[in-house]
Amino acid sequence: MQTLREKKTLLTEILSADSSYILQHVQQEKIVTQRDYKNLNIPNQSDEKTVINLLDKVMNKGDTKCCELVNLLQKPDIIHNYPRLEEIFNNHPAPSDPTFNPAPTVPIPCTDTSDLETEVSLYEMTSVPRGLCLIINNEIFDKLRERTGTNKDAVDLANIFSRLKFRVVMCKDKTAVEIPSVLKVFSELKQLSDLQPYDVKEWVGGQFTDLKDLPKHGDAFVCCILSHGKKEGVCGTDGTVVPTIDILSPFNGTNCRILVEKPKLFFIQACRGSTYRRECQRDGELDTDDGQIQDYTLPLYSDYLVFMANVDQYLSIRSPTSGSWFIQSLCGQLEKICTRGKNIYEILTGVKAEVSKKEGDLRVKDANGCYGYEVVKQSPDSRDTLTKTLIFPAETTPSS
Repeated sequence: MQTLREKKTLLTEILSADSSYILQHVQQEKIVTQRDYKNLNIPNQSDEKTVINLLDKVMNKGDTKCCELVNLLQKPDIIHNYPRLEEIFNNHPAPSDPTFNPAPTVPIPCTDTSDLETEVSLYEMTSVPRGLCLIINNEIFDKLRERTGTNKDAVDLANIFSRLKFRVVMCKDKTAVEIPSVLKVFSELKQLSDLQPYDVKEWVGGQFTDLKDLPKHGDAFVCCILSHGKKEGVCGTDGTVVPTIDILSPFNGTNCRILVEKPKLFFIQACRGSTYRRECQRDGELDTDDGQIQDYTLPLYSDYLVFMANVDQYLSIRSPTSGSWFIQSLCGQLEKICTRGKNIYEILTGVKAEVSKKEGDLRVKDANGCYGYEVVKQSPDSRDTLTKTLIFPAETTPSS
């Protein structure tokens, strides 16, 4: 999987020359299912987006399927169609002679990383503070339901990221116009007065207090957005949607040079549709973050990770008393795994496994207008273009 993650941008560029060819071979080799193939093979979709979706789909299937794809990409007929794959695998082009015996150019095993890639380096994590953690916490809305329980999520995020040496700041109840503006100001960080209109609070001594001085960026940036969501994106308090791309773009290499080649992590607690997973024990009274996030393709920006509360078209679950399943699991996994020196992918896997096992009773209205309870489940979703291994060395005591 590491090969695909590290070479994702280059693979996308190479395979986009003919996305249908690689898609057919991936389906023939049963690396993806027939259903996956149909969902990926969308008419009028760009080759680039098709390849990005294919790579994301295979990486989400785990190491075995990733190895199968890596081995497929080293076959002579594939390299013959995409000669630039030699840049990645250092193989020779396959002769066009159909009688050619490929035995001399045995594909490099997926587990033999010595020839596949250079040693994976670590993101530097030495700045003090380690970086900024920005929380946008929307609780009160003009027309949508109040998001009770979200303040517990915000406090728990502040606690864990302060332990990880981040300077934690929070903006509360922002509209769809204010959210991109806040993100732009934080990408630039020119002067304190730019932040004052947004009533930014800072986590100090176990509580959120007024911001006293201008924050600065460090070796990483974290953004946590807690809000309602619709298919197209995250909701402001006015109910208007902020597209996911407008959340990510202020921190790309063009708009935020200081974060170039540094990890930028986005954790988004919001629904991505109005469907919920059935056939799932009671978890008390539950709520959702629907209002109703678009199936997004992570732009070809490097060093991004986006972790969403649920897969496309599904609700995410939040308890009014104990917070959301997704954020509470994320905080717990960061607490547990970071102290062991594990990398970010193990944290993501832990969250996905924990949340997908949870079940709860959600109050829903049927077609006749009568209310009842449905047993529901949830499955978080992640996309990334990280180019190095990310490990947060943990503190044993909270920072101020």
